[in-house]
Amino acid sequence: MNCKNCQNIYSGKYCPNCGQRDIANIRLKFSEIINDFFDNAFNIHKGLFFTFWTLLINPGKVGKSYIEGQRKKFTNPARYLIIAIAIQAFLDYWFLQPELTQQPDFVNFYFLSEKVNKNMAFWNHTLATKYSLIHNLSMILIFPVIFVILFKKLKYNFTELLTINFYYFSSGLIVTLFAILTCIQFFVSGMKTPLIILVTFSYVIWANMSFFNEVRFWNRLIKILIAVVLFMLIRVFFMIYVLSVLFPIV
Repeated sequence: MNCKNCQNIYSGKYCPNCGQRDIANIRLKFSEIINDFFDNAFNIHKGLFFTFWTLLINPGKVGKSYIEGQRKKFTNPARYLIIAIAIQAFLDYWFLQPELTQQPDFVNFYFLSEKVNKNMAFWNHTLATKYSLIHNLSMILIFPVIFVILFKKLKYNFTELLTINFYYFSSGLIVTLFAILTCIQFFVSGMKTPLIILVTFSYVIWANMSFFNEVRFWNRLIKILIAVVLFMLIRVFFMIYVLSVLFPIV
């Protein structure tokens, strides 16, 4: 067969030179446009649902397989993250918009002034709503840095741990969003924040326990819990405090 894209002569379903499918050699059909859209935008034909399901039942397998070079059957981690954030934006807009417009109660730190606490409450809500993309990306960087230090004997580098965190953060985000939607009655009783924290960090702990399974159970659990605590300190206090001091609103 002669590839119409690069003129390479080949046999099979894909041109080995440019990767174009053999179906491009026949007359264009509308169904092919739709298939190409979902394939390129959501990676449907390359394992999106398989990746998500495996990340739920055996997240360590996805992380280790991707690092070790078995990447074809899993959705690219950067694309997977983009899909997760797109799902978040869709659900926020259509289902959670009333909740997003209400500023939730924020923990008051007794050792800080009332003015600083008000600024921190404002920035906590603003980051999670108006700047959710930047906020999510900044949080993704925290765990890899901590794990490089805590699990340095395993010799994973920052890029490898960042890659698996793309998977774990994205799946945690999706699971949390659907948990919120299915348990929307908790909003009325003021249980939204505890629900988010419980679901998100339950998955984070489970995923990383599965990934770092070479380490003894209690040693592994303690290190992951330390990472979670440090993450919460950075997210709930340090980031918000710096923004409230640099850009006060009251």
